[in-house]
Amino acid sequence: MMGNGQLSITMLGTGSPRPDLERSGPAQVLFIDDLPILIDCGEGITAQLMKAHIPPQNIKHLFFTHLHSDHFFGYGQFLLGGWGLGRRELTIIGPKGIKEFHETLVRMFYDDISYRTSLGRPGNGVLDVKIIEFDQSGRVEVDIPAQVIAAEMVHNVPTFGYRFQTDEQAVVFSGDTAPTPAIIELARNADILVQDAGLAQTAVYRNTKSVELQNIWDNLQKEHCTPAQAGEIAQKACVKTLVLTHFLPNIDEEETYQEAACTFNGEIIVGRDLHVIPVAQAITKQY
Repeated sequence: MMGNGQLSITMLGTGSPRPDLERSGPAQVLFIDDLPILIDCGEGITAQLMKAHIPPQNIKHLFFTHLHSDHFFGYGQFLLGGWGLGRRELTIIGPKGIKEFHETLVRMFYDDISYRTSLGRPGNGVLDVKIIEFDQSGRVEVDIPAQVIAAEMVHNVPTFGYRFQTDEQAVVFSGDTAPTPAIIELARNADILVQDAGLAQTAVYRNTKSVELQNIWDNLQKEHCTPAQAGEIAQKACVKTLVLTHFLPNIDEEETYQEAACTFNGEIIVGRDLHVIPVAQAITKQY
Protein backbone atom coordinates (compact mmCIF):
# COMPACT_ATOMS: atom_id res chain seq x y z
CA MET A 1 0.00 0.00 0.00
CA MET A 2 1.43 3.36 -1.06
CA GLY A 3 0.56 6.60 0.68
CA ASN A 4 1.66 10.21 0.79
CA GLY A 5 2.42 10.32 4.50
CA GLN A 6 5.13 12.50 6.01
CA LEU A 7 8.16 10.51 7.12
CA SER A 8 10.46 11.02 10.10
CA ILE A 9 12.98 8.91 12.00
CA THR A 10 13.82 8.55 15.67
CA MET A 11 17.22 6.97 16.30
CA LEU A 12 16.53 4.82 19.35
CA GLY A 13 19.85 2.98 19.47
CA THR A 14 23.04 3.78 17.55
CA GLY A 15 25.36 1.29 19.22
CA SER A 16 26.86 -2.11 18.50
CA PRO A 17 27.30 -5.48 20.26
CA ARG A 18 29.70 -3.76 22.69
CA PRO A 19 27.84 -2.53 25.81
CA ASP A 20 27.86 1.26 25.90
CA LEU A 21 26.28 3.68 28.37
CA GLU A 22 25.97 6.32 25.65
CA ARG A 23 24.47 4.17 22.88
CA SER A 24 21.75 1.53 23.11
CA GLY A 25 21.54 -1.48 20.81
CA PRO A 26 20.64 -0.90 17.15
CA ALA A 27 17.08 0.27 16.48
CA GLN A 28 15.17 3.07 14.79
CA VAL A 29 11.53 4.12 14.59
CA LEU A 30 10.19 5.26 11.24
CA PHE A 31 7.08 7.40 11.48
CA ILE A 32 4.67 7.56 8.57
CA ASP A 33 2.57 10.47 9.79
CA ASP A 34 1.58 9.15 13.25
CA LEU A 35 2.21 5.47 12.54
CA PRO A 36 5.39 4.21 14.29
CA ILE A 37 7.31 1.34 12.70
CA LEU A 38 10.21 -0.23 14.60
CA ILE A 39 13.33 -1.27 12.70
CA ASP A 40 15.36 -3.78 14.75
CA CYS A 41 15.11 -4.19 18.51
CA GLY A 42 18.45 -4.00 20.30
CA GLU A 43 19.16 -4.00 24.02
CA GLY A 44 17.24 -1.38 26.02
CA ILE A 45 14.92 -0.35 23.21
CA THR A 46 11.67 -0.50 25.21
CA ALA A 47 13.11 2.05 27.63
CA GLN A 48 14.37 4.11 24.68
CA LEU A 49 10.88 4.15 23.20
CA MET A 50 9.53 5.51 26.47
CA LYS A 51 12.29 8.12 26.68
CA ALA A 52 11.33 9.20 23.17
CA HIS A 53 7.68 9.47 24.29
CA ILE A 54 6.66 6.63 21.96
CA PRO A 55 4.39 4.23 23.89
CA PRO A 56 5.73 0.70 23.27
CA GLN A 57 2.18 -0.60 22.98
CA ASN A 58 1.65 1.67 19.95
CA ILE A 59 4.21 -0.25 17.90
CA LYS A 60 2.28 -2.72 15.74
CA HIS A 61 4.99 -3.43 13.14
CA LEU A 62 8.59 -4.54 13.74
CA PHE A 63 11.07 -5.15 10.91
CA PHE A 64 14.23 -7.14 11.63
CA THR A 65 17.20 -6.63 9.30
CA HIS A 66 18.87 -9.82 10.53
CA LEU A 67 19.15 -12.17 13.47
CA HIS A 68 22.31 -11.06 15.22
CA SER A 69 22.05 -10.66 18.98
CA ASP A 70 22.64 -6.91 19.08
CA HIS A 71 19.64 -6.41 16.80
CA PHE A 72 17.19 -8.53 18.81
CA PHE A 73 18.34 -8.55 22.45
CA GLY A 74 15.50 -6.17 23.36
CA TYR A 75 12.74 -8.19 21.72
CA GLY A 76 11.69 -10.15 24.82
CA GLN A 77 11.03 -7.01 26.84
CA PHE A 78 9.38 -5.30 23.88
CA LEU A 79 7.11 -8.29 23.21
CA LEU A 80 5.99 -8.90 26.80
CA GLY A 81 6.30 -5.32 28.06
CA GLY A 82 4.29 -3.85 25.20
CA TRP A 83 1.68 -6.55 25.66
CA GLY A 84 1.51 -5.73 29.37
CA LEU A 85 0.96 -2.08 28.50
CA GLY A 86 -2.00 -2.94 26.28
CA ARG A 87 -0.74 -3.86 22.81
CA ARG A 88 -3.20 -6.34 21.29
CA GLU A 89 -1.71 -6.89 17.83
CA LEU A 90 1.78 -7.19 16.39
CA THR A 91 3.33 -8.08 13.04
CA ILE A 92 7.02 -8.89 12.77
CA ILE A 93 8.78 -8.95 9.41
CA GLY A 94 12.22 -10.19 8.49
CA PRO A 95 14.47 -12.87 7.04
CA LYS A 96 13.64 -16.54 7.29
CA GLY A 97 14.35 -17.62 10.87
CA ILE A 98 12.34 -14.98 12.70
CA LYS A 99 9.36 -17.32 13.09
CA GLU A 100 11.49 -19.90 14.90
CA PHE A 101 13.15 -17.14 16.94
CA HIS A 102 9.79 -15.69 18.02
CA GLU A 103 8.27 -19.08 18.83
CA THR A 104 11.34 -20.09 20.83
CA LEU A 105 11.03 -16.93 22.90
CA VAL A 106 7.32 -17.54 23.55
CA ARG A 107 8.12 -21.11 24.68
CA MET A 108 10.80 -19.79 27.03
CA PHE A 109 8.27 -17.47 28.67
CA TYR A 110 5.31 -19.87 28.50
CA ASP A 111 4.79 -20.04 32.27
CA ASP A 112 5.08 -16.27 32.59
CA ILE A 113 2.56 -15.68 29.79
CA SER A 114 0.20 -18.33 31.18
CA TYR A 115 0.26 -16.70 34.60
CA ARG A 116 -0.59 -13.30 33.17
CA THR A 117 -3.40 -14.62 30.99
CA SER A 118 -4.77 -16.45 34.07
CA LEU A 119 -5.14 -13.06 35.70
CA GLY A 120 -7.51 -12.06 32.93
CA ARG A 121 -5.21 -10.46 30.38
CA PRO A 122 -6.09 -11.53 26.82
CA GLY A 123 -3.40 -13.35 24.86
CA ASN A 124 -3.83 -11.10 21.84
CA GLY A 125 -0.63 -9.27 21.01
CA VAL A 126 1.69 -12.01 22.25
CA LEU A 127 0.16 -15.39 21.38
CA ASP A 128 -1.17 -14.41 17.95
CA VAL A 129 1.75 -12.42 16.52
CA LYS A 130 1.66 -12.31 12.72
CA ILE A 131 4.98 -13.26 11.15
CA ILE A 132 6.11 -12.38 7.63
CA GLU A 133 9.30 -14.17 6.56
CA PHE A 134 11.19 -13.96 3.28
CA ASP A 135 14.47 -15.28 1.92
CA GLN A 136 15.17 -13.13 -1.12
CA SER A 137 15.16 -9.52 -2.26
CA GLY A 138 11.93 -7.95 -3.47
CA ARG A 139 8.75 -6.27 -2.39
CA VAL A 140 7.49 -7.02 1.11
CA GLU A 141 3.71 -7.29 1.34
CA VAL A 142 2.71 -5.65 4.60
CA ASP A 143 -0.29 -3.48 5.43
CA ILE A 144 1.30 -0.08 6.02
CA PRO A 145 0.89 3.17 4.02
CA ALA A 146 4.19 2.74 2.17
CA GLN A 147 5.75 0.40 -0.34
CA VAL A 148 8.50 -1.70 1.24
CA ILE A 149 11.38 -3.16 -0.75
CA ALA A 150 13.94 -5.50 0.84
CA ALA A 151 17.40 -6.08 -0.62
CA GLU A 152 19.97 -8.59 0.58
CA MET A 153 23.13 -7.08 2.01
CA VAL A 154 26.65 -8.47 2.51
CA HIS A 155 26.94 -9.83 6.04
CA ASN A 156 27.70 -13.22 7.61
CA VAL A 157 24.04 -14.12 8.16
CA PRO A 158 21.09 -13.36 5.85
CA THR A 159 20.64 -9.60 6.19
CA PHE A 160 18.26 -7.26 4.40
CA GLY A 161 18.11 -3.52 4.02
CA TYR A 162 14.70 -1.87 3.63
CA ARG A 163 13.38 0.95 1.50
CA PHE A 164 10.14 2.59 2.66
CA GLN A 165 8.61 4.58 -0.19
CA THR A 166 5.57 6.84 -0.10
CA ASP A 167 4.31 8.90 -3.03
CA GLU A 168 6.80 11.67 -2.32
CA GLN A 169 9.48 10.42 0.07
CA ALA A 170 11.81 7.47 0.59
CA VAL A 171 13.84 6.34 3.59
CA VAL A 172 16.33 3.46 3.49
CA PHE A 173 17.84 1.43 6.34
CA SER A 174 20.92 -0.55 5.34
CA GLY A 175 21.13 -2.93 8.26
CA ASP A 176 24.64 -4.31 8.74
CA THR A 177 26.59 -4.60 5.51
CA ALA A 178 29.92 -4.33 3.79
CA PRO A 179 29.89 -2.12 0.69
CA THR A 180 27.69 -3.66 -2.00
CA PRO A 181 25.94 -2.45 -5.17
CA ALA A 182 22.69 -3.68 -3.61
CA ILE A 183 22.59 -0.87 -1.03
CA ILE A 184 23.40 1.73 -3.69
CA GLU A 185 20.47 0.60 -5.81
CA LEU A 186 18.14 0.28 -2.82
CA ALA A 187 19.00 3.83 -1.72
CA ARG A 188 18.83 5.43 -5.17
CA ASN A 189 17.57 9.04 -4.80
CA ALA A 190 16.31 8.41 -1.27
CA ASP A 191 15.64 11.32 1.05
CA ILE A 192 17.50 9.61 3.91
CA LEU A 193 19.86 6.65 4.06
CA VAL A 194 20.48 5.27 7.56
CA GLN A 195 23.76 3.48 6.98
CA ASP A 196 25.97 1.09 8.92
CA ALA A 197 29.27 2.90 9.59
CA GLY A 198 30.40 0.48 12.27
CA LEU A 199 34.05 0.78 11.27
CA ALA A 200 34.43 4.30 12.60
CA GLN A 201 37.81 4.31 14.30
CA THR A 202 38.21 4.22 18.04
CA ALA A 203 41.39 4.63 20.04
CA VAL A 204 41.19 0.99 21.07
CA TYR A 205 41.54 -0.29 17.52
CA ARG A 206 43.71 2.51 16.16
CA ASN A 207 46.38 2.10 18.81
CA THR A 208 46.11 -1.59 19.50
CA LYS A 209 49.12 -3.86 19.57
CA SER A 210 46.87 -6.83 20.32
CA VAL A 211 46.96 -9.49 17.61
CA GLU A 212 43.49 -10.63 18.68
CA LEU A 213 41.95 -7.16 18.32
CA GLN A 214 43.71 -6.56 15.02
CA ASN A 215 42.38 -9.84 13.65
CA ILE A 216 38.85 -8.88 14.75
CA TRP A 217 39.19 -5.46 13.11
CA ASP A 218 40.47 -7.00 9.88
CA ASN A 219 37.60 -9.48 9.76
CA LEU A 220 35.04 -6.75 10.42
CA GLN A 221 36.02 -5.19 7.09
CA LYS A 222 34.09 -8.04 5.43
CA GLU A 223 30.87 -7.26 7.31
CA HIS A 224 30.57 -3.50 7.87
CA CYS A 225 31.36 -0.08 6.36
CA THR A 226 33.72 2.70 7.31
CA PRO A 227 32.29 6.23 7.39
CA ALA A 228 34.13 6.91 4.12
CA GLN A 229 32.53 3.86 2.50
CA ALA A 230 29.13 4.93 3.82
CA GLY A 231 29.70 8.34 2.25
CA GLU A 232 30.68 6.77 -1.04
CA ILE A 233 27.51 4.68 -1.05
CA ALA A 234 25.40 7.77 -0.38
CA GLN A 235 27.19 9.73 -3.10
CA LYS A 236 26.71 7.03 -5.72
CA ALA A 237 23.07 6.59 -4.73
CA CYS A 238 22.41 10.37 -4.89
CA VAL A 239 20.71 10.43 -1.50
CA LYS A 240 19.94 13.74 0.17
CA THR A 241 20.86 12.94 3.77
CA LEU A 242 23.19 10.30 5.18
CA VAL A 243 22.71 9.15 8.77
CA LEU A 244 25.62 7.14 10.18
CA THR A 245 24.99 4.54 12.88
CA HIS A 246 26.04 1.24 14.52
CA PHE A 247 29.03 2.63 16.40
CA LEU A 248 31.49 0.98 18.75
CA PRO A 249 32.01 2.80 22.07
CA ASN A 250 34.11 5.96 22.16
CA ILE A 251 34.17 6.94 18.52
CA ASP A 252 35.38 10.43 17.66
CA GLU A 253 32.21 11.99 16.23
CA GLU A 254 33.98 14.91 14.53
CA GLU A 255 36.48 12.56 12.87
CA THR A 256 33.64 10.25 11.82
CA TYR A 257 31.78 13.18 10.25
CA GLN A 258 34.85 14.44 8.42
CA GLU A 259 35.67 11.00 7.06
CA ALA A 260 32.19 10.67 5.55
CA ALA A 261 32.33 14.24 4.24
CA CYS A 262 35.40 13.36 2.17
CA THR A 263 33.25 11.07 0.01
CA PHE A 264 29.73 12.58 0.27
CA ASN A 265 28.70 16.15 -0.38
CA GLY A 266 25.13 15.98 0.95
CA GLU A 267 23.76 16.30 4.47
CA ILE A 268 25.59 14.13 7.03
CA ILE A 269 24.35 13.22 10.49
CA VAL A 270 26.43 11.22 12.96
CA GLY A 271 23.61 9.40 14.70
CA ARG A 272 22.98 9.75 18.41
CA ASP A 273 20.41 7.97 20.55
CA LEU A 274 17.00 9.69 20.64
CA HIS A 275 17.89 11.98 17.72
CA VAL A 276 14.70 12.88 15.80
CA ILE A 277 15.19 13.46 12.08
CA PRO A 278 12.29 14.85 10.00
CA VAL A 279 12.74 13.87 6.37
CA ALA A 280 11.87 17.28 4.99
CA GLN A 281 14.29 19.14 7.27
CA ALA A 282 17.86 19.43 6.10
CA ILE A 283 20.28 19.17 9.00
CA THR A 284 23.94 19.95 8.50
CA LYS A 285 26.98 19.00 10.59
CA GLN A 286 25.25 17.17 13.42
CA TYR A 287 28.12 15.84 15.54
